[in-house]
This record gives sequence, structure tokens and C-alpha cells, in this order.
Amino acid sequence: MKDILVVEDGKKERERLEALFTGAGYSVLSCESVAEAEECLNREGFRLAVLDIGLSDKSGSHLFNTIQQGGKVSYIVIFTGNPSVHLKQRFMDEGAVDYIIKGSPQANNEQLLSRVKEIIGAAATTKIEGIELEYFLDRYVEDTSKQLYLDMDDSFPACRKCNSKEYVVTFSHKPQVPPEVNGLVVCSSCGDPMDPEVE
Repeated sequence: MKDILVVEDGKKERERLEALFTGAGYSVLSCESVAEAEECLNREGFRLAVLDIGLSDKSGSHLFNTIQQGGKVSYIVIFTGNPSVHLKQRFMDEGAVDYIIKGSPQANNEQLLSRVKEIIGAAATTKIEGIELEYFLDRYVEDTSKQLYLDMDDSFPACRKCNSKEYVVTFSHKPQVPPEVNGLVVCSSCGDPMDPEVE
């Protein structure tokens, strides 16, 4: 899971946003069209989407609805040149966390970055420490028990919180007293636990 998806068809503005967010330590993927953004969303989840609604190939409203239905983005900020109060109200009512007008004081680097930090917090710089789940299952778990950790298509389920499919087994969630050792399977990106516990 990456931190931010930027969807903006203006090259200069897209590059400014990408430089601003990556400079603050966020992992960023930027797209110039709805088609490109949809392709990215098929592969990856994001903590935040910064979405222009006046895009060249399709309406940003279409992409907004796709994102809302897909569940792969935690928050959406509309970033547009359209100052319509009615449009702002519509997007806010439908689940956007902010509506920022290009060229406004809220769109300048300092205020925009501050708003992003309010929404998703600081950049996620470290992964959760532990043993990769796939390695752990291959080494220490019987084949019949491995199915407890897999979806019907024999892949790991997507994390409920961030949609990542990468997990680790960690033993740091509580004190361990051998010979009984209890592990916990957690998402390597956000730390959300996956059931069941590994014991």
C-alpha cells in the first residue's frame, strides 16, 4: 500500500504535488488520467487520493465513484480549479474529506502538506518487524493448517485496514515465556492483525 495517489492531468501541477509529498517522505504514485488511475487501483491500495475532477479522458466524478466503491483508498481530497459551492457540498456529502481549490491559500505547499498530515498522519517509513508469513508457513506449519491463512484462491486475504496482502508473524505483541511461544500474524504495512493467532 502506498501513501498517496495523485490524479492530475496538468503536468506542472502533478509534478509539484508529487515532489511536495515525496519530499515529506510519503510514497506517491501519480497519474494523469482516469484510465491510468484505475489501472493503478487494480494493483495497489492508497491511504489518500488527491483527485482533480476536470480530467481529460473521463470525469473525475466517475473516478471518485469508482474509488468509493472499490474500497482501496482510505480518504479522498478533491483538488480542483472549480470553485462551485454546490459541487463542493456534493463531494463532501458523498465522502470526500476535503475540497481544495487550486490557486487558493489552502493549495499552497505548506498548507496542503499540513492538511495531508492531518488526514493520514506522517509518512509510513517503517514496516512491521517479523518473519514473513509465507516463509513461516513453509518452515513451521503443516500443509493442512496452512489453509487457515489463505483465501479460497490460495492467496493471503487483503488486509481489512489497508488492502495489503503482505503479512509477518511477530512475537513482540506480548512477553514470551518459553517453552510456550505465541505469535501474531499482522499486516506488514499497517500492523492490523490477521486471524488466527499462530501458536
